[in-house]
Amino acid sequence: MRQERIPILKNNTFHQSYFREELVSQDANVHPNHPYFEIQRKCIWKNNIDPHRLDFYMVFLVTNGEGIHTFGLKEHYIHKNMLCFVGPNMISSWQSETNVQQGYFCTFSEEFINAGSENKNFLHDLPFFDIQGDSVLHLSGEQTEYYLSLFKLMQTEYENRNEFSTAILRSQLMVVLNKAYAEFKSNACSCPKTNPAALRLLKAFTSLYLSDIAMIRTGKGIHVKKISQYADELGVSQNHLNDTIKSITGKSAGQLIKSQLTRQATMCLMHGKKSISEISYSLGFEDPSYFARFYKNQTGQTPSEFRVAHGRLYKVPV
Repeated sequence: MRQERIPILKNNTFHQSYFREELVSQDANVHPNHPYFEIQRKCIWKNNIDPHRLDFYMVFLVTNGEGIHTFGLKEHYIHKNMLCFVGPNMISSWQSETNVQQGYFCTFSEEFINAGSENKNFLHDLPFFDIQGDSVLHLSGEQTEYYLSLFKLMQTEYENRNEFSTAILRSQLMVVLNKAYAEFKSNACSCPKTNPAALRLLKAFTSLYLSDIAMIRTGKGIHVKKISQYADELGVSQNHLNDTIKSITGKSAGQLIKSQLTRQATMCLMHGKKSISEISYSLGFEDPSYFARFYKNQTGQTPSEFRVAHGRLYKVPV
């Protein structure tokens, strides 16, 4: 049986796979003969990116959003205050758990870093680009702000390029990489380690409930199962499932599902034309009044209050 090959994405083609739509103008690579460098906001990523390899390097900073990211041989639950690294030919995939994704990502070639440098093995010596390395750096809030300032400086320089920009961008990127290397070495022993079996359980659970919630896209109503039913499907106890999920995400299995239902409800209220009762039924709530209490408990507003607050932008029935 023929096995499907994992695609290799190049710097001039990866946007279609990564971005929700083609948001980068044709001048993203205005100097095609120069070493490749690009910086963008992470919020334009798709919610799901299939397994692939890159033929360049990527560094991204997460300031908001959650999801499961594969880096080489490892999977990580990615969330706020993480700096992540993807090396060439490292198998990578992404499955978001939130519609909101914020941060920055920088992509570049080895030639870009090596230009004018005596150490041509710099990138190869960094532990976080190795397939078997640890590609995630957990940051404090203060550290995140530090890296965020560097990414913002790079983006400003990138958007206002001149004859000196290539050297400036290279220097700024080297600060990011060297600072990260120093923190990797000092924090190696204190970085939280995720149990692979626990992560597999989280991923399996996530796939199950997201599949149920995705039924709303077909026009059918959502039918989210009880946590005990998901646990039975996964062959574990309800307590084990909850404990495992909470150890990784800080939230219970039920809280993850409620968060997804709330996001779906908000999108329907904001963009849809259904009544609140119709939305409640489509989300699996048999009683619209219970849906209203659920939504207020999650957001601080009733569905009606949300629509009134957004009425000028979205002309939909209350």
